[in-house]
Amino acid sequence: MPRKILLLCIFITLIFRAHLLFAQQVSYTGKDMVLTLDDCIRLALENNEKLKGAGYAISAAEAKLKEAKAAFWPVVDYEYWIAPVPTDAQRAFDAFFEGELALFNRIKVGIGIPVFASGQLKTAIQLGRQGVAASQQLNIKERESVIFQVKQLYYGVLLASELDKLLSDAINKINNKLKEEEEMEVPAHSPYDLLKLRVFRTELEKRRNEARDNRQIALDGLRIQMGLSEDIKFRLATSLLKPEVVELSSMERYLEASMEHRPDVHLLDIGVNSKKLEYRLEKQKLGPKAGLGFYIDIGRVSSPIKNLALQDDFNDPFDFSRAGFGMKLSGMLDFHSSAAKIKKAKAEYLKAVYDRMIANKGLKLELEKAFLTAQRRKEDVKRTRAAESMARQMMFLSKSNYELGIGDEKDYTDALQLVLLSRGQYFEAVYNYNIALADLEQKVGHIYYEQLTRRLNIPDYEMFGIEEYENTAGLEKDFVDYYKDEIVVEENKEEPLKSDLQNTEVK
Repeated sequence: MPRKILLLCIFITLIFRAHLLFAQQVSYTGKDMVLTLDDCIRLALENNEKLKGAGYAISAAEAKLKEAKAAFWPVVDYEYWIAPVPTDAQRAFDAFFEGELALFNRIKVGIGIPVFASGQLKTAIQLGRQGVAASQQLNIKERESVIFQVKQLYYGVLLASELDKLLSDAINKINNKLKEEEEMEVPAHSPYDLLKLRVFRTELEKRRNEARDNRQIALDGLRIQMGLSEDIKFRLATSLLKPEVVELSSMERYLEASMEHRPDVHLLDIGVNSKKLEYRLEKQKLGPKAGLGFYIDIGRVSSPIKNLALQDDFNDPFDFSRAGFGMKLSGMLDFHSSAAKIKKAKAEYLKAVYDRMIANKGLKLELEKAFLTAQRRKEDVKRTRAAESMARQMMFLSKSNYELGIGDEKDYTDALQLVLLSRGQYFEAVYNYNIALADLEQKVGHIYYEQLTRRLNIPDYEMFGIEEYENTAGLEKDFVDYYKDEIVVEENKEEPLKSDLQNTEVK
């Protein structure tokens, strides 16, 4: 009894420690799991079903290699018979149906030892090793693919969330404007302008519903990649889509790392080596095979058998003890068929060599394209930030002109729409930039990408030019509230404020 209590206490302690360890790795808020990007990647690498299947593929390849190695080991062949036999050899048919029977037992054990196979056994082992290496590289490739898909879904959720917030804010502003017009005795705008505003709101609501649907689809895809069941609730640790703040190394270094460590490159080499070994194996099949053999054969009956002509061990079919040892040399000389198979194997080997040459060039181009795309996407982020800044300045100027009586409110409305459009384009540019980095990481390899890419400990606005927002003093309060995550209004304690945004400071 004390022993059972002790084991129970140890079991509870282990469960409690495992729970604490898991709680340290993933944050919880109530019943929801709060996941960062690193958490999502870790859960996917641990629970993804495709990765589990790739692991079994490695086990299958290792078993096949073990099977090839087993060809060098002795093989034991055994047989056992038990049957009734007639006790009179001269009246075997009649004695069997008259019930004059005895019980016959026989056991035979043979041992075969391969000695020589013209190199075929060694080549088979080498082919098995190539199979194991191929399955391992496929597993690595699948892991890199899972990481890329998780990042794609993760950033997709953030993009949809940002678009949802942006569109919802614009719809609320339109609703407030329409409500103000309805409460006025004399509307400030014509029915045509109000109808146009309602049409614009309908289009925004359509876009917002699409963003929400895309967000839910991305969340469901992320759940599948992480291997989480439907009853587990989770949410992302942030809803803000920000660009990755990294400094890329030179393209030559990424290219060198990719050609040295990328699974696709190794798979091409493995394919060429396998075809070369198959070509060698076809030529080796023309050679002979040699082996040693030993056997023991023993038979006994429960009763003596009468009228047997011969009763020595090698001729008596019922009562004997035999043994033997010898060597076997075998082979098959089929020159026409063998020559055709050898020619086919050689052609496949040469084809694999040339395919590898052109494929390696294609892989280099893929890496160059991924690197240049990442650089171009980074510039796109900067350009869309600048475009948004100019759109906001246009909005400020158009509103100021309208309030001074020298401008048209239509210009202000167009500027508002332009700010909305430019903000959405900025989010799309950030998403495309992050995905371009993830694509470059997939082609280089997660480990080597982290070694070559320096993560800067600076805010994103220092790299992507948010300082252009400093010259936006005087923006209306609605847009200051919306961009409050990027703009902080600080009070000047020494002087009274001259305007709401005079002492605006960028984060």
